[in-house]
Amino acid sequence: MWGSGSIRLGTRRWGRTSLGLIATVAVAGCGDPAGETEPEALRPIPADQRAGGTVIVGGRTSIPTLNPLVSTDFEPAQIQKHVLFTTMVRFDAEQRLQPYLAEAWELNRDSTQIVFHLRRDVKWHDGLPTTAHDVAFTFQTVKDPEVAFPNRGWFDLWEAAEVVDPFTIRFVLQPHADFLFGWSQLAILPEHVLGDVPAAELAGHPFGTSAPVGNGPFRFGERQGSDRWVFQANAEFPGELGGRPLVDRLVFRTVTDATTLLAELQTGGVHFYLDLPPAQMDRVAAEPSLQVMTRPSRSYTFIAWNSKRPQFADPVVRRALAMGMNRQGLVDAVRNGLGTVTAGPLGPWHWAYDPAPESLPYAPDSARAALERAGWQDADSDGVRARDGTELRFELVTNPNQVRQDISVILQSQLAEVGARVDLLTMENAALGPAITSPERRFDAAILGFEQDWVVDDRDLWACGRIAEPYQFASYCNPALDPVLDSIPRTLDRDVRRQLYRRYNHAIVRDQPFTFLFFETVAAGLRRELQGVRLDARGELAGVLDWWVHPDFRTAP
Repeated sequence: MWGSGSIRLGTRRWGRTSLGLIATVAVAGCGDPAGETEPEALRPIPADQRAGGTVIVGGRTSIPTLNPLVSTDFEPAQIQKHVLFTTMVRFDAEQRLQPYLAEAWELNRDSTQIVFHLRRDVKWHDGLPTTAHDVAFTFQTVKDPEVAFPNRGWFDLWEAAEVVDPFTIRFVLQPHADFLFGWSQLAILPEHVLGDVPAAELAGHPFGTSAPVGNGPFRFGERQGSDRWVFQANAEFPGELGGRPLVDRLVFRTVTDATTLLAELQTGGVHFYLDLPPAQMDRVAAEPSLQVMTRPSRSYTFIAWNSKRPQFADPVVRRALAMGMNRQGLVDAVRNGLGTVTAGPLGPWHWAYDPAPESLPYAPDSARAALERAGWQDADSDGVRARDGTELRFELVTNPNQVRQDISVILQSQLAEVGARVDLLTMENAALGPAITSPERRFDAAILGFEQDWVVDDRDLWACGRIAEPYQFASYCNPALDPVLDSIPRTLDRDVRRQLYRRYNHAIVRDQPFTFLFFETVAAGLRRELQGVRLDARGELAGVLDWWVHPDFRTAP
């Protein structure tokens, strides 16, 4: 699972290259300054002649299920939110919250009750209306511990639901910040399909693997083998929500090998190459029939230090190792410059981003001096420091991902310069996950990636009370930070919350349970006949209703 795609496990999204708010977020520019793919070489097509055709999207991550209750990857989440289902609310390209299935809502004065009014024209693809009973069913299901919904944390402070009438639902909740965020991510489920399914059977139900019933702009068509999903345009999708998509068919293909997927893009086997590796960007950009587009992302790459290991128990050591890393050099070398160096967990996409935190610069001399002062010395001149009989030697593990493996090799050389010996290990996905998240924490240090949520609530990573839980694999506990982490999601005043985020960010930079490397910029490869594509931080599929294939290049289904 921890391959070139993403993973959502528990309440945490693993980033695209690793093993997922009520705010306006500034979005960085995309690869095409105009935002659309309309090259001069193609003859203009009037808007009323753009409908029809098939778009084939290729990615390297398999899509085993589209059940929102159990799927853990980035691509399925995108399909759920933008293709097959609807969410209650959604973000626009500027990350402003907009109505979607819920056309309006009212919040009481003390923020303890909210009433949603649903649209009456959104139908399940089998013809039944989507109602408040479906919303209540979805809420009760994700709150059920037996279901083990990966992102239950979105609704920890939502307490009860009451169906007022078929298109009105009232919720009781505890006051907290960004309380609508979960409803922008969770696809609503059909009670008439899943209502009688025992919780223990939901994960393997055919609803997710072979018979999805959605209510979004595309209907499920068929699943061809394990590597292809086919969707048909939903002609009944409400016009106020975007209406019928321009393309007739949308096909998702899984091609795990990057070289093969590039060849498919070059020959027209796919129109859209998701998550284009930086190493292939120049080849795509050089071909007249292709182009590269980029978008900002919330995915960051980091090194997790297992503080149970004696080498990493002291934050001085972790800070020194961080100062021994040339992070900008890593971005330039392994991502073709596609990334933003970061010192902490808040990226430039977030409203509380601090561009000048207490950072740790690339400073090998300072790193060596800090280690000397902490008692880590190279007494026998073998190039490896030691203290009290423990060598500054450790195993740096990652998954079979070329970018991560390249980072490992570079860091092995850089950290040798400050007196650390790094042994490199690549573990298959099935073994790496349990090694990291098991209570035994069977690792020294690991290069990993997360996709940060718009609502940054990182208690699962750092809270002392969660030190035995899967995501607290750094085994980090700072009692002074716990009240800050607890206050962030419950603080409604944005100015106060900004200061809490600042305190959080500075504490993590100071203690270095993770060494944050960079936030990614994500690239995609497109054939030029695919038109109307706009990319932003929401993901590649957010604007899929506007995609169309130039009629001169359409082929038979």
